Amino acid sequence: MEQKICHDPTDEVLEVVWLLREDDVPATAENILSRKVHGDFDRATIDKLVQQGYLYKEGDIHKLTEEGEKRARSVIRRHRLAERLLVDVLNMREIAVEAEACKFEHILSPEATDHICILLGHPRQCPHGKEIPEGECCIRAQDSVSTAVVPLSKLRSGDSGRILYISTKDHSRLDRLTSLGLFPGRIVKVHQREPMFIIFLEENQIALEKDVAGDIYVLRA
Repeated sequence: MEQKICHDPTDEVLEVVWLLREDDVPATAENILSRKVHGDFDRATIDKLVQQGYLYKEGDIHKLTEEGEKRARSVIRRHRLAERLLVDVLNMREIAVEAEACKFEHILSPEATDHICILLGHPRQCPHGKEIPEGECCIRAQDSVSTAVVPLSKLRSGDSGRILYISTKDHSRLDRLTSLGLFPGRIVKVHQREPMFIIFLEENQIALEKDVAGDIYVLRA
């Protein structure tokens, strides 16, 4: 039996207010209700969030309080990281991603969310080009010398890494890389970067274009 995901109306309303703000659309009650997709909420729910301190009103426009901003940011972050995971790692078609990401945003813990972010190399944008809010793990990564997950093209000569995933919408490119034995779990070592990007896969030497190597994400050895 398929598990039913419960959509918290509070999170749904705050997420809609955030999205309206991104689109420069005033978050009136009418506009919030017009964006309702999954949540079971109405005008009374919106008024309740004002009473609870998640929203405040300027005229007819609803805005996020500090507490509302924090909660909405977490929901948006979980949703957009889930989208990246589904598209980049699981190679799901974007048309099917939205519904699945909505399920993820309600079940991911903060720890799981950060682990996904680290795995993906702290992406800045979702597949639709929207900004992914930073988490604590992103701030820590900026303060460190390097992140553990990087495109293969970022490794130096002599560096090794284990392939985690390949991020490309070009299926012919994906087929080519797979036919060369480049798929998740394989260990590769950079032999040279210029004039051609050359790697070792076990005893085999493989030449790649720089942009192709940029599609292969590895965990530094």
